[in-house]
Amino acid sequence: MEKRVSKRITVRLGCWLVGSDEALCCGAYEISDTGVRVMCSNPPPPGRTVRLEFFTPFSAGAVTVQAEVIWSEFEPEGAMGLRFLDMDDGTRSVLKDLMVLRKQRNP
Repeated sequence: MEKRVSKRITVRLGCWLVGSDEALCCGAYEISDTGVRVMCSNPPPPGRTVRLEFFTPFSAGAVTVQAEVIWSEFEPEGAMGLRFLDMDDGTRSVLKDLMVLRKQRNP
């Protein structure tokens, strides 16, 4: 039985995990209004707070979201689950528009 509060939508977004001394290129593959599943070669451990940046058709610049790593795995390929933290209304609106667009394209 699905325990998720928010339904995930499949997307293909290039994104970056940005830290104080590095940026890691990743790909986002499932997103909801509360979090995202991200594929990357070297995911941080659970409990860590990260900054995720990505572009959508609805944003002129990069969308930046603080997130907590909820789970991470290295096999079979690197991936992690992020829960969004303290999103502003503009970011929330961009994510909502992205999810509506994806639902319309993939009913």
